[in-house]
Amino acid sequence: MPDSPDETPSATAGLATLALIRGEFVERRGWVTEDEFARYWALVQAAPGINLLALTILIGRKTGGAVGVGLALLGLLAPSVPITILLTAGYEHIRDVRWVHSAVRGIVPATVGVGICIMSQMALPVLRAARARGAFAFGIAVTTVIVSAGIVLVQPRAVVVVLLAAGLTGAAAAIREPVAGGDA
Repeated sequence: MPDSPDETPSATAGLATLALIRGEFVERRGWVTEDEFARYWALVQAAPGINLLALTILIGRKTGGAVGVGLALLGLLAPSVPITILLTAGYEHIRDVRWVHSAVRGIVPATVGVGICIMSQMALPVLRAARARGAFAFGIAVTTVIVSAGIVLVQPRAVVVVLLAAGLTGAAAAIREPVAGGDA
């Protein structure tokens, strides 16, 4: 556990927003399938930058083209920018208060739990789809999940290398699999 709020893991940042975005667009509105959401999230992980903005752009483009992108960004940023500014300014005044440290230490494990939940919600459809393609595809998918998690756990800065290796593994595995329904 971090001793101060300033030491909270940056990997947990945005997980609550990611869960809300997924809940709204996948579960509530059905505008994006579970598989599309997982693929979009994987895509934005491979590119540097603000992942939630990139995810919002992809969902906006799918649902409404250029207008959808603009509206999606407006919907993400209009409420969050002023709230973030106000919370940051307020936090600056109370950051050294003991109960604030305790509250943040309580929030960190909850955020990790939210992250585990959202990641499992995205992993299950991907693993189910791999399983439907056969034992080989399922084995590759499960192995990739486990090996990737292990590498990043040991060496967090290896994320880009892990994503590139996983992409190459997927491409190599596709050579072995027959093309189904024209999906290449």
